[in-house]
Amino acid sequence: MSAGRPDRVLADYGFEPAASGPRGHYVTTHVAWRLHVVVLSELPLTRDTILLRLLGPPRVRLAAIRELLALPDDAWEKKVALPWLGRLRFEVPPDPASQSNEEREFIMETQAWFEQYQQQLRSEGRREGRDEGRREGRDAGRDEGRLLALTRLYARRLGRPLADAERVVLAERLERLGEDRLDEVVLELGADALAAWLADPAAR
Repeated sequence: MSAGRPDRVLADYGFEPAASGPRGHYVTTHVAWRLHVVVLSELPLTRDTILLRLLGPPRVRLAAIRELLALPDDAWEKKVALPWLGRLRFEVPPDPASQSNEEREFIMETQAWFEQYQQQLRSEGRREGRDEGRREGRDAGRDEGRLLALTRLYARRLGRPLADAERVVLAERLERLGEDRLDEVVLELGADALAAWLADPAAR
């Protein structure tokens, strides 16, 4: 790959535009000397070439960055490009005097996009965390409500409040056997049989 067009190389080695592939793809004509060159600055401005054009000269990279920004947030190209663009923030020359106008513009747009993308990821993470917390809270609330209702039902069948150990057993069996099975047990068994069922570690 070549960032710009290497005219001398193309001429000296006999490269010609390839019969297949995008614009900017050159191949040698001699069958015993088959080489390919891709000139990044000549690639067509399509989504298929965005990642390659990020490796081109500043003007080409800047255009590719802008196209990348316009893609959907979940575009795979953004996920692939993010680590490289992140490293670029720390590898660019720190002295503005050593940068061309195109390089400075490219660096500024890259940093702005990277910071925007990081902020978006943080926001999505916080939102997902809140949603997950609400779901867990609702699930925990429903489970607690079911356990409370069953505890009252079992207490009425036994004719007494459940002991702490029996409450623990009931909660474990609600999770393991399910609410339908616990309903069957309390409806089918009398008080003594129900107490024995709660006391039996192997009961199902």
